[in-house]
Amino acid sequence: MDSIDVSRPTIYWTEQLNDGSEFFTKEGILESDKLLDAYLEALTLAKEESEVWRAIEKVVKAFDQLNVEHNYFIETMEREDLAEYIQKAAEAAGLFYDGDVTEKWRDEW
Repeated sequence: MDSIDVSRPTIYWTEQLNDGSEFFTKEGILESDKLLDAYLEALTLAKEESEVWRAIEKVVKAFDQLNVEHNYFIETMEREDLAEYIQKAAEAAGLFYDGDVTEKWRDEW
């Protein structure tokens, strides 16, 4: 998998938390990082496009659940950053798709 040309969203979320934002929690950010780590690992192991799509579906649905559990912390800016990161990682893994790869499965963000 090639490198991803966009920063991980949790970097910005941590900066906001450190600046006093009460919108994010340390636990929510740590869980988000775990989801993104698992997503990147799945992309690294993916041999076929269908496996990349399964990894996208899994991470999006996991973020749907995490968002509910952590008081709906994914709003417009967070959604855009997260969707872009997921998209760019999928592209680095070889997926070429014109559109938002997360849209099909997003319920709560």
